Amino acid sequence: MSGSSKTEMVQIVQWVQYSERVAEKRAPMERYAEELNSYLAKRTFMVGAGVTIADKTIAQAIAPFLRNLHITPEVQWELSHLVRWYKLIHQLLPDIVSPVEFFVKPVYLA
Repeated sequence: MSGSSKTEMVQIVQWVQYSERVAEKRAPMERYAEELNSYLAKRTFMVGAGVTIADKTIAQAIAPFLRNLHITPEVQWELSHLVRWYKLIHQLLPDIVSPVEFFVKPVYLA
């Protein structure tokens, strides 16, 4: 859950501090969601190649926003990277990161 290098450890600390700003709602939550979505566009995890404390703290901080957001297919598309990441972090840390219900694409059988 910690970084494998000094650089990663510094990045983790920065994301933990960011998560505190998210939790305190120092800016509109939509802004944080958009920033995280953009950041996660080319990443699986917040820092490095595995789940870290950064993922845990960001997920916990953004969860109330995601739970209260009316997630339509359009919203889920707009935040697709954040949604993908959150689902993964919840799957990896189900006892720590609370579930959020996302839009489920219907399956059509022929």
